[in-house]
Amino acid sequence: MRFDSFQVTNYRNVIDSGPINVTNITGIVGQNEAGKSNLFEALYRVNPYDGNADYNIDEDWPVDKWGERSGNETALVCVANFAITCAEEISDLYDAAFPESTTETTDQEGEVTAIRAESRPTPPDEVYLSASRFYGGELLVNIENDDLQGNLEAQEWVVEHLPKFVYIHDFEMTGSSVELDQLAAKFNNQGGWDALDSSEQTIKIVLDLANINLDDFLQKGNTAEGRTTRTFDKKAASSYLSSQFKKLWSQKEVRFDIEIDGTTLNIFAEDEGINMPVRLNNRSTGFRWHVAFAWKFTHASQGEYKNCVLLLEEPGIHLHYSGQKDLLDVFEQLCESNTILYSTHLASMVDPGFPERVRIVESNDHHATVTHGIVSKQQAPMAVIETCLGLTSGMGGLLGNRWTLIVEGGTDALILQKLSTILSREGQEGLSDRVHLWPAKSASKTPMYAGLAIGQGWDAGVLLDSDEEGITASKKIHELYVKNIAKDSDLEFRVLMLAEAAGLTKKEAAIEDLFPDEFYMDCVNEAYKVNMSLSDLEQDNSEMITHKVDHWLQNNFGGQKLDKDKVLRVLLTRFDGWESIANLPEGTAENAERLFSNINSVFAK
Repeated sequence: MRFDSFQVTNYRNVIDSGPINVTNITGIVGQNEAGKSNLFEALYRVNPYDGNADYNIDEDWPVDKWGERSGNETALVCVANFAITCAEEISDLYDAAFPESTTETTDQEGEVTAIRAESRPTPPDEVYLSASRFYGGELLVNIENDDLQGNLEAQEWVVEHLPKFVYIHDFEMTGSSVELDQLAAKFNNQGGWDALDSSEQTIKIVLDLANINLDDFLQKGNTAEGRTTRTFDKKAASSYLSSQFKKLWSQKEVRFDIEIDGTTLNIFAEDEGINMPVRLNNRSTGFRWHVAFAWKFTHASQGEYKNCVLLLEEPGIHLHYSGQKDLLDVFEQLCESNTILYSTHLASMVDPGFPERVRIVESNDHHATVTHGIVSKQQAPMAVIETCLGLTSGMGGLLGNRWTLIVEGGTDALILQKLSTILSREGQEGLSDRVHLWPAKSASKTPMYAGLAIGQGWDAGVLLDSDEEGITASKKIHELYVKNIAKDSDLEFRVLMLAEAAGLTKKEAAIEDLFPDEFYMDCVNEAYKVNMSLSDLEQDNSEMITHKVDHWLQNNFGGQKLDKDKVLRVLLTRFDGWESIANLPEGTAENAERLFSNINSVFAK
């Protein structure tokens, strides 16, 4: 079941969030007190895995609408929208909604003469539904398909299979020690799960994961035989926790040990190679947050790590940069079977290759509003986005006054600028002085840069290689930004494909194809200390010289792939001796001039 969108109303500082579309991974950026936590808390209570679902109108109703509480005791707080697209799931749903039945036909003597199976509606390709939670109300499911409307069996099936929402706070840390008798008393007599703090919940989760009943576990401690059995219980629990944690933590191998002294339970963590356990509460804050996340998620999904909506506040804030990157890698693995929403203030937790995953929460008149895309009028979220894209303080103003041309990488910018300087020096057309080349570090990241440029109203465009990656980036730019951001503005964002813009005979081309193939191959020979010729490359079907060389290297140079940067470093050293057009490889000046002319003309229109 795919989680598509949600909307929050009348909850704390969220009067109406409007529909918030989500992807398999959605990063929410916003300043402090903007309302990110309120969105998560409202959403979490739609279907929380631990049963804590009630909204409290006396605490959660917006304070600036306090007088309107009366008469709104059953007001809608959150609606979450889902889609079922898996044929097997849809078939199971229809099996539940329309159980197989038969009708018998009898004669006058009561003898059965015919048996006819009752037909059921043909299942559709997709089923759309919503799950809503109100003040003072239970979970309400609405299935949009006509033949399932009002079908109680279908609603029961949906409730059973609805993704569980798991909420991990930014301050959530694991506990390492607890008095089990006190924990049992608190759990049994003071309200169960809700009566426990986050550390106590962690200990209860540990026991649940090991299939240990708290009361039985305590009772075992009263006899020698019971204490022996309990030893096996804690060993099994330690082994299970260690193996499950390994699936969600790649920094280092960690083994957990649970120790029992009377009624006191302690949890230790031991790093591979150190062979000395450390109490969990003495480990780093980042490690303990990750432990809380891993065990809570394991608990919610019963160790299956699927069909959950993970709501994570500030994940990675206590982790080193490498740990943050590892956490993003974990997200990529988990999002195949789960939906992940996380809030962040860290530029390192925003992947510039996926701008469609970003939502910005703003505080306007003390109310939360949500924007799709990566543009905000407020400084705090934009600081995160700009840092993610490598913008320094004041650079945004500079770009806003120039023609900003996004290119795929820094080497592209160097090559273009050098060629432009040589041409301009001899009176040929180079890049206009108004053009600022802005490297995006890869084709996949250019949509993020494009989104910022469009949102800021900059006079901007992008130059993409005419290859698969460039075409993919071009499609994402058009689909994501021109449609969603620029459609209501008088903005024009130019997308130039290099082969066409430079007037090359090749349909596929990268920056290297501005030079003749012979010249580039000479640079490859110098970089790799080999001796290849054009005839050696004819076996490859691609028009791009880099693809041809890569093919040759993998087949004739020990399976080694082409390192484009290695070759470009050689190419750039050749620049030192290029002072005039006469020094350029044959045809390069003509290719560059056509490219620069087209760039200048599309901006000047």
